[in-house]
Amino acid sequence: MQEPDLPRWSLIRDMLIFQIKLAIDAIRDLFLSPVAMICGLVDILFGKPLSKSYFHKLMDFGHQSDSWLNLFGDHNKVAGNSNKLGSQKNKPEMNVDQLFSQVESLLKDQHGKGGLTAAAKSNIDRYLNKIVDKKKLANKK
Repeated sequence: MQEPDLPRWSLIRDMLIFQIKLAIDAIRDLFLSPVAMICGLVDILFGKPLSKSYFHKLMDFGHQSDSWLNLFGDHNKVAGNSNKLGSQKNKPEMNVDQLFSQVESLLKDQHGKGGLTAAAKSNIDRYLNKIVDKKKLANKK
């Protein structure tokens, strides 16, 4: 049996990570929306200067959390992302991608030891191969 054109497990991993990042982003947005309104109203009511503005501090926090989340980043590692926006000085020391890398490394260690992940991966591979084989048979008819 020949290997699929797309590296199956890399694609599955990338899809799962993206979905988790989207969920984190949505939760953050749900939190930031009312907090931004409150911060803006407090700034208006108390006449806060720009340097002490709660709203602008919240915007800084939002920018930092965007960098930490890195929602669309590292998606084209193979192609070499030459279109990098923003400066490196604003990048957080740790981001979601690095956390996922650590989790992935732990899972690979377990897989290497023949743990539960090895059995699960084997079963998933078997079912995915059946699906691909059925599709190939259907296309030949």
